[in-house]
Amino acid sequence: MVLAANALSAAAERVGSHPQQSDLISDSEELEYIKRLADAMASMASYHLSTIADEATRNLFLERMLGLTRFPSLETVEMIIGAWPVMLRAMGAELPKTFTRGPPSTGAANPYNSQKSEPNGILPAGAPEALLEIARVWLNAGAGIASGFDTTGIPGNKSEDWADECESALDLRERWIQIRARWMDITKLCTALCPSNAANQAAQNTGTVISWTQPGGPLANSTDETKCAALEGATSFLEAIMVALPTEGPSFAGFSSILETLLGNLIAIDYKAPLSNAQVAKMLETYGKFAKARPDAAATIMSRMFTILNELPADVNAGAPPVRQRDIVASGRTGQAARQKVCAAILIVCSAAPQVRVYTRTRVIDECAS
Repeated sequence: MVLAANALSAAAERVGSHPQQSDLISDSEELEYIKRLADAMASMASYHLSTIADEATRNLFLERMLGLTRFPSLETVEMIIGAWPVMLRAMGAELPKTFTRGPPSTGAANPYNSQKSEPNGILPAGAPEALLEIARVWLNAGAGIASGFDTTGIPGNKSEDWADECESALDLRERWIQIRARWMDITKLCTALCPSNAANQAAQNTGTVISWTQPGGPLANSTDETKCAALEGATSFLEAIMVALPTEGPSFAGFSSILETLLGNLIAIDYKAPLSNAQVAKMLETYGKFAKARPDAAATIMSRMFTILNELPADVNAGAPPVRQRDIVASGRTGQAARQKVCAAILIVCSAAPQVRVYTRTRVIDECAS
């Protein structure tokens, strides 16, 4: 197994150190080789790596596997991405609202023995943080694809490159939605292992993407649609982290100020454009469970959401929601879609923080009266 692991590590190093990654992707034979390599490394990591006693060999393999996970090809990442949740769960990470670890016991009747009752992973220190960074890059690279938005000029966006790997725009969209969901699950698991680092990365990434859309940024003169597309990628990363972050305890005290600063920035930003402002509401939605612990923040979030909603244009001629896939994609550009996104965000915050329902009810009554 040691020889196999070293051979795979060497092969992955050749791919990762290639100066022109795009040349590898455009070469069908090279791409097929990399896909097979990714599949082999995923199998090794999932089933055999833990049997290797030499820690240096394991760590080198995992380092090279991280490098291969960065390789910007949908076909390759589909082969390798499934191995990471297995190893993260072995470290004790769990998705929110799913399996809860039970008390350790050697008894055969203990139902928790079908899961690992004690963490027994092989990931080295720093691996979850590095994997979070890779997830951030991937989620930003796919920004705007799910909504069918124009992604021209977005830094690091790969929608045009990935279109060559798919039969149509709809095929790319469906494929990306599945990959995005898997990256968001990985982000949640990593957050469970390193919450403070995750909070920092979420704040930094959100701030960076927002800066792209401000004066002097690469998207300063872009359309509302393109700015919204960029924000969509940042929202996916932020949402996955916020769902998995704790809302109490010593670890929360370590990063709560970071979240408060980010919230203040989100409250203050105003694009004066329907799609981008609706996406800001989607970002504010991620603060739902924190609003339960911070009633003052909850009222501020709801106030901003209602302001955004009131400023959105009403589509008086909008009909029923579209049925055909191509029409669903196009419908994301409408004012009706923006209003639905903001309304959904308001409802989700109300569900997560019931104490804001009184404020919401009062605000709705006031809006109707005016």
